[in-house]
Amino acid sequence: MKFAACIGSYALPQFVELNIRALRHVFGAGLPILISDDISEHSGQIRDLAAETDVHHVAGGPRGHFAGDAMACCNALAFAESEGSDIALKLSQRFVLCEPVAREILERYFADKNISLTLPGRIPPGTIKRAESRFFSSLAVQSDILAIRTGTISPAELKETYESRVRSNAMRHASLIEGLWAHLIDTKFATSYAFMPEFTVPYPGRAPLYLRKCQSEPAAYQALADRLGMKSQNWTPILVEWRQMSNGYRPCPVFI
Repeated sequence: MKFAACIGSYALPQFVELNIRALRHVFGAGLPILISDDISEHSGQIRDLAAETDVHHVAGGPRGHFAGDAMACCNALAFAESEGSDIALKLSQRFVLCEPVAREILERYFADKNISLTLPGRIPPGTIKRAESRFFSSLAVQSDILAIRTGTISPAELKETYESRVRSNAMRHASLIEGLWAHLIDTKFATSYAFMPEFTVPYPGRAPLYLRKCQSEPAAYQALADRLGMKSQNWTPILVEWRQMSNGYRPCPVFI
C-alpha cells in the first residue's frame, strides 16, 4: 500500500522539519512528501527547508487558517494522484506521528476495500491540556490527520464543496474545516468512513503514538525532535491557539 503525505504549514518551520523527520521514521525514506504552505513571513525558511530535505513544496495565499487547511487537503489529493499513491495522507504541522506502528494502523483500516476515509473522532475534554483549547471537544471530528483513498474524491470536487458551503452560509463557523469533513461524512463518505480512536485519544502509560498540540506538552515534541536527530536546543515548541500567536492569521475563508 503506497502512501503520499502532505503537511499543511504556516509560519512554524521547526514543526514542519519535525514532521518531515517523523514521517520518514514512520513510513521510510521513500515516502513522497509535499509541504502545502500558506504564505507567511517564514515561508522563505519553509521553502529552503523543503529544498534541504528533498521534499516537494507549494505555496499560496495567505488564505487564513480554515481555507489554508482546506487547500492542504486538496493538495494532498492532487499530490497522491500525481505520485500514483493509493492513500493520500494530510497532516497539520503540529500533529506528528511518532512510531512506525502508525503505518500499520492506517494499512489495517484501508485493507477494508469499503473504507475510503479515516480521521479522528471527538476528543474527550479530559485529554486536552490547555484551557484555551477546550473547544476542540465540541467538534465531532478532527482534521489534523486525514487519510483518503486516492480517486474517491477529486481535488476539484473537494474545493468546490468547501467553497459552496462558505458561499451559501453566512454563519461565522461555516468555514470550519471540521464542518466540511462532518458534512462529507454525512454525504460523500456516508458508508465508507471510519473514525480512528488510535489517533484521537492517547493511551495512558504508553509511549505516545502521536503528538497533538492540544493533548501534548512541549517536552514531548522536544524529546521526539532529539530522538529523530533534529537540532532543537534553541527551539521551544509553541502549542497555543492561533489567535494567541498571530492577529494576522485569522480563522476565516479566503476562496482558494
